[in-house]
Amino acid sequence: MAFESLHGVKVVSYMTEQTFIIGDFFAVYKKDEEFPLIYRWSEVKSVTENKLDFIINTGEVVYKIAKTCFSDDKKALAVRGIIEGIISVNPSIEYIHQKRILPPKNLYITGDISDANYIANGVYKEREINFSNVILLNTRLGSVFKVTALLAIITAFIFLHVFYGDTAKNWFYFLPVSIFAGGILVMFIYLICAVIANYHYSYLFKTDAAISEEITFAVSADGFSAVESNLHTGNEYIPWSEAAFFIETNSVFIIYKNNKAVCWLPKRLFDKEAQTQITKFIAERLYQK
Repeated sequence: MAFESLHGVKVVSYMTEQTFIIGDFFAVYKKDEEFPLIYRWSEVKSVTENKLDFIINTGEVVYKIAKTCFSDDKKALAVRGIIEGIISVNPSIEYIHQKRILPPKNLYITGDISDANYIANGVYKEREINFSNVILLNTRLGSVFKVTALLAIITAFIFLHVFYGDTAKNWFYFLPVSIFAGGILVMFIYLICAVIANYHYSYLFKTDAAISEEITFAVSADGFSAVESNLHTGNEYIPWSEAAFFIETNSVFIIYKNNKAVCWLPKRLFDKEAQTQITKFIAERLYQK
């Protein structure tokens, strides 16, 4: 099981007067009851993590563990790591979570990435994530921008033809005005999309505690990993077969699975020579877009 070396976590909810043990089993102690309710993880139907709670559904009872019950973020992230490690070997458990920068730990398998070809520690920077996301957005919507610009140019030219007329004489003036109008419209749409992209990832920095933690990044022949340093064991990785392709920007390497980014690797953590080697190393295993 991935992350099986993580220690179990005890969480006390004074609001519900319950104590939860999350580890090899899921146990619930209720006030004034002598014996706990103990569940095998195979009995759990679903787990949901949202901004405020971990929600564990056993089929008979739904337990909510508020994140305010944790003494610090590291403890909450340890619970997330344990749960996702459990889910990696119990895929029948329905798992719902918010979008993240770090790859979900249920994608990991147990192995040895301690001798990774490239390994580094560091924290994410909001600017590099936002900047890279805007570049990706521009690349993804490039054809849309071109079609929009063309339609805007044609529309502007028709408008000038209808309202000003004498096109045979004035086309030399109408054409640059139409092109300018198309460019302005596309630039306006791009700026709106860029603001949305920036806001989306800024929101992640505020809602996902892991982004503020030091992360250990590793790339090896068997796979890759990006794990909070205090949870990193060197014994888990995501196989290359779980990824589909990767994209390289000026700031990061981004690895994708099912058209969704699952791992962001900051390039600044490596020197220029290593960055070039990493590009070649990953390209030998994944298609580069």
